[in-house]
Amino acid sequence: MTDSIWDLSLRSALEQTASKSPTPGGGSIAPVSAALGLGLVVMGLEVTAAKQPSESLQQVLRRGRVLLAELSEFADRDVAVFQAYMAALGLPKTTEAEQALRAAARDKAVLEAARTPLLAAEAVLRALTYTESVAGLVQKNVFSDLLAGADLLFGSMKAVLRTVDINLPALREPAARKALSERAAELELAAGEAYARICTESAA
Repeated sequence: MTDSIWDLSLRSALEQTASKSPTPGGGSIAPVSAALGLGLVVMGLEVTAAKQPSESLQQVLRRGRVLLAELSEFADRDVAVFQAYMAALGLPKTTEAEQALRAAARDKAVLEAARTPLLAAEAVLRALTYTESVAGLVQKNVFSDLLAGADLLFGSMKAVLRTVDINLPALREPAARKALSERAAELELAAGEAYARICTESAA
């Protein structure tokens, strides 16, 4: 893989995803999908701003592009977290001191592997909340694109939380497992509520 998934062509990214390589996995592809979903929302706003230019719309667009940049970063962060985990597992474990160092590195990597997709999920929720807030601004002829973006964002939320779920059992600390699990449930609930309101807006 290149240094960034964003440097790949769409075809190369697809082929890499469908290969035997463990990266990019779900923790990377979910943020990519979320970024593309938010990209559709921003596109709807750009089309609207081209027809109805205003400073307020430009401010909304600037916020959308900040969120887009935040989401995009998580695709590569997931790969880096996975590599750190594999590096921890590859540490020597001959002596007791080496075993202790390896265990500490492994625990740190596992915690990061659970936290990173949770942070990505928080970014996805911000994008969904943003989409809800701008739904009334987008022209009707591109409203379907905004809805498609919301669909991708909601699906990405569920997808990225799968990575949290699979990493939680590896955490040795019960309190950390509980806290991360509860936060994941909160994010999924909030995302579902925001998505439902966006869909209601489309039916109005």
